[in-house]
Amino acid sequence: MSKIGNTLGVIKFEKFGETKGKVFTADNFAKDWDSIYVIPSELSDGIVNDQTFHKVNRKALVLDMKNPRMAFVLADPENPVFVPAARFDKTVDGTYVPKGFLVFILDFSRLLPEFVFFLCRQGSWEMLLKNRDYSLYFTQYQLSVEECFLTEQNEIQGVSLRSEIKSLSRQRERIAEFRAEEKYLDDIVASKERKMLKKTSSDLIHMMGTPYIRINNALDLLSQDVDDEGKSRISYIRDNFGYIKRLIEMNGADFNDYPKDRINIVDFLERYILGWENYGSKTFSIEFYCDGDFEVENTILANETALAIMMDCLLDNANRHGFHKTKSPDNKVKIRLDQTTLGNKRVVIIAVGNNGKPMPKDFSIDDYITSGKFGTDTGRSGLGGSHVYKIVSSMDGTLDFISEAVSSEEKDEWWTTFMITVPLVL
Repeated sequence: MSKIGNTLGVIKFEKFGETKGKVFTADNFAKDWDSIYVIPSELSDGIVNDQTFHKVNRKALVLDMKNPRMAFVLADPENPVFVPAARFDKTVDGTYVPKGFLVFILDFSRLLPEFVFFLCRQGSWEMLLKNRDYSLYFTQYQLSVEECFLTEQNEIQGVSLRSEIKSLSRQRERIAEFRAEEKYLDDIVASKERKMLKKTSSDLIHMMGTPYIRINNALDLLSQDVDDEGKSRISYIRDNFGYIKRLIEMNGADFNDYPKDRINIVDFLERYILGWENYGSKTFSIEFYCDGDFEVENTILANETALAIMMDCLLDNANRHGFHKTKSPDNKVKIRLDQTTLGNKRVVIIAVGNNGKPMPKDFSIDDYITSGKFGTDTGRSGLGGSHVYKIVSSMDGTLDFISEAVSSEEKDEWWTTFMITVPLVL
């Protein structure tokens, strides 16, 4: 066993003039188990000086002076990282508030960065930071802030730097146990949230039932006494109201419970595209292509509302993440239908592509269909890949995507294309 303090070493930072370099910020602290290690090239550039920053040119552990946060920076002499230096700000009442970040050499043979993250998640570092006595920093000026931090203090409920830690194998075991505990708790919370959303959605849909029918009946009556322009306006109202109803319905929905009917996929998509022009984004144009064989075989077993939600997700994501809500005559979405045979099944391939910003290179289909993950810095849209995946699965279909460059005479265009296969029903 080792002591926590013995696994941390003080870095002697070099002096430097004002310069430009990769800057570590609070946003770069680990947010989950996949973001513990920080690569210098992923950081933003900034202007720094040695009065307020440390130049880190080796692999180092970074800890926050105020919050239980950590990161392991993979710096080296060719790829240095500048970290805001730890300091103490004096308040009006004469007390000192610690700010900035501590940087340590970490002894990998005794302590894993993942275990430090585990300690932060458990609250151990928070307890240590709150009870740490920094008076030595002001009374013994030969000590750096980092050295002051490593100076032995009295035991604080078992989490001082003198506390003993287990072997590496035991650390790995505890990390695995803790991650399993986290997943179990997350699953419970997610299940409760889904049930709550489903109930709320069901209540809203139930309450909207009668008004929805009445409004549609009224729109039907109005359409009998107006010209084509008036009918177009009525369709605009009907399509927008239907879209609002779907947005409510999709929250917490179990698409496996939706009743399925035989649907003409060509007819559905033609009607859907016309409806999208009424309620959808104007940032792109839509082109629809269809294999000639669909005149004979074009029926799938599906729920029309679920299909509409699926298309809403794909087109809304193209608007938000592909085109960043920026209108341009070059922005295009292409929807294409093809047929093929998989095994002994005839299937339809619904390909929905856009020439907006491509997916990140390391963004997989698993990332796309996972709730809470997203491919760009625009964040959650409310209409995600998890909904697309659930709807496709409810139809016994498959989902995948490609993001590749397509050469044209004018320029290289990026096309992100989602490919959905659904069995045809004869």
